Amino acid sequence: MLKTNKRFCIIALVLTLTVNFFTIVRANEPKPLLHFVQITDTHLQKSIAKDGERLLGSSEKLLTDAINQINEIKNLDFVLSTGDQVDQPEKKIVDKYTDIIETSKYPWYVLLGNHDVSVNGGLGKRGYIRKFRKMKTPISFTENMAYYSFSPNDKFTIICLDGTTEKVVTPQGQVDDEQLNWLEDELKASEDKYVIIALHFPVIEPFKSKDHFILEPGRTRLQEIVESHKNVIAVFSGHYHAAKLIKIKNKIHNSGPAVVQWPNAFREVIITQQDPQYLLVNFKWHPVNGKELRDVSKNNSKSWKLTQGAEEDREQTVKWKIY
Repeated sequence: MLKTNKRFCIIALVLTLTVNFFTIVRANEPKPLLHFVQITDTHLQKSIAKDGERLLGSSEKLLTDAINQINEIKNLDFVLSTGDQVDQPEKKIVDKYTDIIETSKYPWYVLLGNHDVSVNGGLGKRGYIRKFRKMKTPISFTENMAYYSFSPNDKFTIICLDGTTEKVVTPQGQVDDEQLNWLEDELKASEDKYVIIALHFPVIEPFKSKDHFILEPGRTRLQEIVESHKNVIAVFSGHYHAAKLIKIKNKIHNSGPAVVQWPNAFREVIITQQDPQYLLVNFKWHPVNGKELRDVSKNNSKSWKLTQGAEEDREQTVKWKIY
């Protein structure tokens, strides 16, 4: 009986110490400075579309599943969709997209991708933007501008750029001087904040492409602007449907995976500060829907190894030096 009591006391002590240890660890975990989701290239299409390399026929199902997962994440500040929300900028498809994202628990910001813009007809940029401004809680495209910024808190500014054109059907990005001058002004106005720049088209390509890059001279000037401002943490993009994390000159160039194409995922981003000299930018991986459906995309893709990236492109904590 005495041995049993001793054994019970030891077990109770171990359990108490274990609980206290984890309580202390949780208490010492830094509260996120910013916590959000980047989702990109959902390419919402009509239900009659077919599933192949791009799961266009299942695009609504994938988007809905992504939102259900996002709604399960606790304490997000917002969701950022970096373009190609729809596969075709038709009124009914855009209306369906806005209806679906209104089921999100969190503010849902969008920016323009090349598939969101019609040429010589259709909604056009103005019509597309108007759809989002008519939502119950309009937050994207401030003042009906194709490029805009928002501040989720007093430490961060998110700048959303527009790399699309209505002049010609093209997967190439274009950023004109007027927008770049506006960007300079926005960065000056946010000198006391950390800044994340978002646009559909990557400044640094995740892999070489013949026709998806940003045209010169806009790309070089944009890169120079990004590099010249010490408070710019990262550039978030989509377009290539590829997961890639590249750090150059203390800037994180993040290419987001596509929801509609393998690896069919989105990333959760948690920014914390554990050291006076560094921010920690933690990228967490969230695949959507079931493996069987994702495998349909993978099995129909010749470039799945490029789009899935390496393990460190999917999940990684990147240190960003504070100057």
